[in-house]
Order: sequence, then structure tokens, then C-alpha cells
Amino acid sequence: MKISLKVLPALTGLLSSSCCIIQLVLNFFSISCAGFAVLTPYRHVLSSITVLLLSYDTYNNGLKNRQALFSLLFSVAFMISPEVVKIVNHLPARINGSKGTVYYRFHLDGLGCEACANRIKNTLNQVDWIYDTRVFFDNQTAIVQTITQKDIEQLVIEKIKSIDFKYDAQVLDSWVGYTK
Repeated sequence: MKISLKVLPALTGLLSSSCCIIQLVLNFFSISCAGFAVLTPYRHVLSSITVLLLSYDTYNNGLKNRQALFSLLFSVAFMISPEVVKIVNHLPARINGSKGTVYYRFHLDGLGCEACANRIKNTLNQVDWIYDTRVFFDNQTAIVQTITQKDIEQLVIEKIKSIDFKYDAQVLDSWVGYTK
């Protein structure tokens, strides 16, 4: 019973971040989104259960052994992972010194979680003619900073669709920006 009490908070912590941790692992192995985003609305409930289980275990047993400490660390790491993925998603990929870059804002359909957004960002940032991509899961948009080139919108849309058949994109607007 004591072992399961140590594992249970880590399990509920993992479930509260399943849209990120499990999906990032699946993305690493090039496996499509597994639909774990269905647990996202219950994330606050699962996180609360994790905190309650950790509090109960720490109150009764303290942090006297490594198992209790590892359970605490893993559970907290799992719970905060969606916020970490969100922060990483919004960091600029590269700094460019190019003048006259064009920014495109796309509406993205098919985003299930922050891990899906991160997958699109990383894939687009690997393209030579894309300077930077920021994907916003909250409002299902992406801003792509790219070189001035004809028909680039369609190339970006095709690249997004090639990641996974469930992703679709439409151009919302574009503008020219100048960097120093």
C-alpha cells in the first residue's frame, strides 16, 4: 500500500499533464496525437488530487527516504510541464538580421494540445526560408516570420499539412516588418 501511495501522486501528475508529457514522447517517436487533450479540461482537478496526495503522504511520512522525495519531484515536474512547454513554444527560434521580412498569421485547425503546437513550431523552424515561428495553442494561431517570396503562404500550409493529416491552416493576414 505504501508503494502505491508514492506512485499515485506521480500518476495523477502525469495525467494532469498528459497533453504535454505523453504527447511529446509520442511526437519524439513520430507518432501522431493520441487524443490525450481530452483530459485537459480536468487538469485542475487532477493537479488538485496530486497536491492532496503529496500533502497527505508528506504529512504522514515526511520526506525521510528517496522514494518519497522522487515522488514529490516527479509529481511536481509533471504538473508544471504544460507551462514549461507553453514558455518554450513562445521563445524565438533564431535571431535574424534580414530586412523586409514578411510575417504571416495563420489560423490552425487540428491542434489538440501544446505538444501539437510545439510540433508545428519545430517543424516550421527547420525550414531554411522561415526565420521564426510562434504557435499559440490558446487561440489556434501561428505567426510565421519568413523571407519575401511569392506564394509562400501555400508552401507553409503544405508544410503544416505534411506534419499530420489532421492539421489544416488558413492565412488570416500578413505584414512586412523590418528588423535592425
